[in-house]
Amino acid sequence: MQREVVEQSLGYVFTDAVWLKQAFSHPSSDQKRSTNLAYERLEFLGDAVLELVVSRELFSRFPKADEGLLTKMRAAIVSRQHLAGICEQLGWGEQIIMSPQLEKNGGRKTLSILANTFESVIGAVMMDSNYNAARKVSLALLQESLANAQNLIEINSKGCLLETLQAINCEGPEYYVTPVNPEQPTGPFQARVCWNGIELGAGQGPSKRRAQIAAAADALKLRLWEKS
Repeated sequence: MQREVVEQSLGYVFTDAVWLKQAFSHPSSDQKRSTNLAYERLEFLGDAVLELVVSRELFSRFPKADEGLLTKMRAAIVSRQHLAGICEQLGWGEQIIMSPQLEKNGGRKTLSILANTFESVIGAVMMDSNYNAARKVSLALLQESLANAQNLIEINSKGCLLETLQAINCEGPEYYVTPVNPEQPTGPFQARVCWNGIELGAGQGPSKRRAQIAAAADALKLRLWEKS
């Protein structure tokens, strides 16, 4: 793990680098497991900090939003799918300390590991300094996400479906998109989302992306994987 590379992308310099190393240490790298060197405890803390920071910021930014809308926006921002994407964009996946076997099996690209690492880093900043420092770092990393919070609600349906299904097994959903009218190839479009041979949902939209989002939302509503 390259400390300077991570700190530069994070915008924070650690006083005690031990916290940073722990934040990037996957449980597979901690052979003794009794030493608590892995990121699990920091992940627990970082998750709570992010919930509070994002909740407070959304409350201030959207004074007319009701509890339901605020909850949806927060869920979209702190979802595993979204946090994993930010972690990957920052290049942190390459910095995670993990076992050779996990790395060989694609651990650096695994959604849950990336999201856990992001949360752990926030927890590490909290322990190295204080809540205000963790809040400042969180807001900087999530600046774009907070600005686009309302748009993320739609996008989150695909992320939620992926996360839900991958919690059952490693298979992700597949989307099949076709024009509603074959004579109009530019749209609108209809999409079907399938998983393990089961059609989970369908939807339509003016673009392929919107059709996929609608199909994912339909799948989350029907939850057919629980009935198969």
